[in-house]
Amino acid sequence: MTTSPNTQTPAPRRPQGWRLALLASGATLLAGGPMHPDSDASGSMREELATMTADEMWVPGHTLVVIGTVLLVVGLWMARRRQVWPQAAGRPLAVAVVALSLYAVETVFHLAAVVDSHALDAGHAAPVAFTHLGLAAVLYPVSGLAVVYLATTLARIQGGLRRVVALLGVVGGLAHAVVVPLTFLSPDTEFTPLFAVAGVLLALWALGTAATGARAEKTAAPQELASVG
Repeated sequence: MTTSPNTQTPAPRRPQGWRLALLASGATLLAGGPMHPDSDASGSMREELATMTADEMWVPGHTLVVIGTVLLVVGLWMARRRQVWPQAAGRPLAVAVVALSLYAVETVFHLAAVVDSHALDAGHAAPVAFTHLGLAAVLYPVSGLAVVYLATTLARIQGGLRRVVALLGVVGGLAHAVVVPLTFLSPDTEFTPLFAVAGVLLALWALGTAATGARAEKTAAPQELASVG
């Protein structure tokens, strides 16, 4: 009796691009967030915005935020396309991708508000800066609540460390959702720390989600073919 085994080794796993995108997003947001200029809330919103946009850290910090937000959208979109989470996460993922894509547009206007720095200081028309404020008033709550929706779903369908990571997204999303409305409702109160908290928590959520992953990728089992003679 002779046996001729013919073993097919499983193909190597492709890099999980969605995890790489989320990892890069979290790192970039974590680097860019603390660079945001402080506001002492002692003046009007126009005066505060004029002061902050004149700060030399406005452009590099917000450039990193734009990049980090785009990478977050890409990572979540790739995760949805690959269906790395159970079907229950499909709709929350779609909502988050759309909402964060819109928020990414706001981050571009946020960065571009620097072009109106002198106009803000002189009391002239500042269309880019005030477009940023208008978009922020809507898109911060929308994108924050979308993250809460997704993170709450992930916390419900996952356990262990992944659930803890998802809870970071819930708290970060809530902080992100309320910070701009609170700023408009109470302009004399300093909310810069809440912006920082929201940014750090969302960055940690992205990093944690990338690090812990989702369900295991399926791989083909080795097949052994034997002939007996």
